[in-house]
Amino acid sequence: MPNEANLQQAEEIRELFNNSDVILLADFQGLSVAEVNVLRQQLKDANIKYKVYKNTLINVIAQEREIEGLTPYLKGNTALAASDDPAVSSKILFEFSEEHESLNIKGGILGNQVVDESGVKALQDMPSKEVLIAKAIGGIGAPLYGLVNVLHNGSPMTGFVNVLSNTIGQVTSVLTQISEQKKNAEQA
Repeated sequence: MPNEANLQQAEEIRELFNNSDVILLADFQGLSVAEVNVLRQQLKDANIKYKVYKNTLINVIAQEREIEGLTPYLKGNTALAASDDPAVSSKILFEFSEEHESLNIKGGILGNQVVDESGVKALQDMPSKEVLIAKAIGGIGAPLYGLVNVLHNGSPMTGFVNVLSNTIGQVTSVLTQISEQKKNAEQA
């Protein structure tokens, strides 16, 4: 029968997996308490949850979610850094690891896919979630502004057709960029 502490931790891990787009695994052995506190604060400021869990509990939850290939990364000390923004969490951890050699990024989970350290490093090059949202909104907003302008200044029918064709092109462009970024992240 599992003890209450393990059940509670398993539930916390389950919540992290359910509520995060990316979970990065790090080995923090060798960091001082002060260094860990600095790292925790940086992650907290970026709205990234960071906590140490037992490898066996992480593995149990990963198996529940049918995530394969995580076991090799669950050796030694393991801290989970969970967030909705893969780029930001990866940047913070790698920048901290450059300054503190004792922090080692083991790998991560992006969606239900396990990625190795180089895959996590590649996440740094992705635009942040805010940038992607701004591009999408800009892509949608610009043609609407154009539509209003055309309706006020020119032949409404000709202008309307031009605006619609540009809108479709811009939406397609944004979706293509997002698709390419996801492919690059999966291949890395």
